[in-house]
Amino acid sequence: MLIAAPDVPRPDKIGMMKSMAKMKMGAPALKSKPKKDERFAMKKKYGMQMEVEMEMGKMKGMNHGNMKMKEGENQMPKEDHQNHSNMSMDAMSNMEMPKDTSPSKDMKMDEDPQKMRDTQQDHKSMDMSNSTMDMEMGTDKMAGMKMSNDFTYDFLKSPHKTTFPEGTPVREILLNLTGNMNRYIWSLNGVPLSETDKIKIKEGEVTRVTLNNLTMMHHPMHLHGHFFRVLNKNGDYSPLKHTVNVPPMQEVTIEFYGNEYGDWIFHCHVLYHMMGGMARVFSYDTPADKRMAKYPISKLIHETDIYYTWGTLDLASHMSALNFVSSNIRNQFNLSAEIGYNENLEAEFSYQRYIYDYASVFAGVNVENSIPDSLGSYEVTGVAGLRFLTPYLFDLDLRVDTKLRPRIGIGRSIMVFPRFSIFGYYEYQADFGAVTDFENGTNYESETVWSVGAEYMFSKNFSLVGSYDNRFGAGGGISIRF
Repeated sequence: MLIAAPDVPRPDKIGMMKSMAKMKMGAPALKSKPKKDERFAMKKKYGMQMEVEMEMGKMKGMNHGNMKMKEGENQMPKEDHQNHSNMSMDAMSNMEMPKDTSPSKDMKMDEDPQKMRDTQQDHKSMDMSNSTMDMEMGTDKMAGMKMSNDFTYDFLKSPHKTTFPEGTPVREILLNLTGNMNRYIWSLNGVPLSETDKIKIKEGEVTRVTLNNLTMMHHPMHLHGHFFRVLNKNGDYSPLKHTVNVPPMQEVTIEFYGNEYGDWIFHCHVLYHMMGGMARVFSYDTPADKRMAKYPISKLIHETDIYYTWGTLDLASHMSALNFVSSNIRNQFNLSAEIGYNENLEAEFSYQRYIYDYASVFAGVNVENSIPDSLGSYEVTGVAGLRFLTPYLFDLDLRVDTKLRPRIGIGRSIMVFPRFSIFGYYEYQADFGAVTDFENGTNYESETVWSVGAEYMFSKNFSLVGSYDNRFGAGGGISIRF
């Protein structure tokens, strides 16, 4: 039997771009203060106006009267949920804590576990079984973007009850799934694996994890060594899985019973995301397994923070340019050089430290010919400054050199068609004579550099490029990526 393919309308890409232009920068994949507990503030700020019930006291069936702090126990993993009866979320989000620790309280399974699990999915504005979920931008919807599909985990039902014994202690954990497509960094709660501690769990207790996806990608989250319950509308018969997909801008809750020992990794099974930092280690309060001595956690952590190196080489009729970058999550080394066939040259080497997703500080050395259109002499200066990725994706460079000359540079590349893009750059430098001795009584000089161009991409490694630069003139050639 043949079934006709559905008539799928063409996505409104212009409408999508207009809607996305109204969006603020998303949740950070790299926080400036990784030790600061901002899980709930992050969810509230970047949750795309999904009105999820986060006040545990309002979740029917949750008996918080049984939540008691164990004697002598005043710290638990940072990502553990907590009783907010005497503490507001804002106050809690401003607390300074060790990397993965925060005050926590244990609770026990309610007398009616069914009610507890049903309410995990009982959100005012989000029905996980809903076939469509539009992302609201004020009053506008993301044109042409369907955030989920008709098939959800509500279709899965265990043939047997998967509940845990009544009275089992339960620990709540919130993990916001965060990422940055620009630098391809992925993390949980804005903190990559290399900047956090293990999440401590205990044998004989239930760990309940709320996975709140604040990115525009799917994340299949996988836990080693355990099967977990995916809480859905089937309550006591919620299915057992070891991997669960969390759709963009949606939330899934899982829970598992602590019946193992040692360390177990929890990570996104898009392995590029795992290697970018989207992982955690659940650790039982037990002695280390001697068989794992050859495979320390430090090696795993190192693998999620290794340096990647790439570059471009432009060969054109009027100039040639080289850009070379080597970067891990926080640190980046940059080498750039431009030489025009009219004997103008500029080269720079810098070290860059990311303090946040979109902001970094840098310092380096700049070399350029001191006389225009002549390579007979060069000027070497030290530079330092700030770099930002601004709203609307402009690259902003603010700096000052060792001659106390401030400079601002701003650039942008726009993909107009699938293989065709346009780009531009503008730079202005001022010299107030703080170090330079001007002639003829002049007390101020400035220099302006600008360029525009277009690029057609033949493959992932080669492009055809045409550009005009006010230093080098106009021309065209090829761009090689490596």
